[in-house]
Amino acid sequence: MAARLGALGLVGLLLVACGAEPPPAPADARTAARPARRPRNGAATAARDDVKLDSELGVVESEDVEEALQARMSEIRGCYARAGDAQRYAEGRVVLRFLVTPQGRTRDVWVVDSSLGSYDVERCLVAIGRQIRFPAPGGRDGTTFDYPIAFRSTEQVPVLDIDGLKVEQDLTAALPTLGACGQLAASPVSAILYIEPDGAPGSVGLSVPAALDEKVAECMVESIKKWRMSAKLPAHVMRTTFTIPPVIATAEVTPRHPARKKSRRR
Repeated sequence: MAARLGALGLVGLLLVACGAEPPPAPADARTAARPARRPRNGAATAARDDVKLDSELGVVESEDVEEALQARMSEIRGCYARAGDAQRYAEGRVVLRFLVTPQGRTRDVWVVDSSLGSYDVERCLVAIGRQIRFPAPGGRDGTTFDYPIAFRSTEQVPVLDIDGLKVEQDLTAALPTLGACGQLAASPVSAILYIEPDGAPGSVGLSVPAALDEKVAECMVESIKKWRMSAKLPAHVMRTTFTIPPVIATAEVTPRHPARKKSRRR
């Protein structure tokens, strides 16, 4: 019997050179920076977890999901080119959440989790996902399911996962600059940042299990790319994670008034 997917059922795809297993989670704040484990190169493979979930929502056959996604696979692979120079090191898994109507139309797609760290690639996947149409879910109701896609870098630059006092100080000082962009989402957003050897942000990705304000996201990503981090390492790219809260206190610069000269009494 074919597996069926209901609310938050999980299927998946692994792409090589466009696909691999995701890198490990960042190191604990109390530990030193350590090398990120690199997956081996290999041919593109697809993997599906046959899952059946009982829920009040409609259900869709996992085979139908695979067929619909495979039909757009060349476009999905092409999304990785959006990473630009970050293809030298950015890799990981992007989990897309499909919100499907009773008619099988994709109402929306969210990036609910991502270890990739490339907003441009993530938005490309969302744009393609929103165009996909599935067979009408059984049960005459809409459904929701997650679909993970993994990407592999060209491994040209070594990556270190880092988390600690120095990077935390950088992030604490820089985060208020994002406040002017507006509210990104109703709940905290997870961000992954790659720091180039010169301290410049090379790539950043965003994920949240909720709707994302894309205009605000674009503003924040552009602002983040202007940051300059004191936490850096020659010949290596460093990767760190941080959280963007729903409300950010905007940094206010106190105006400096020129000192007034005291007039001498005659």
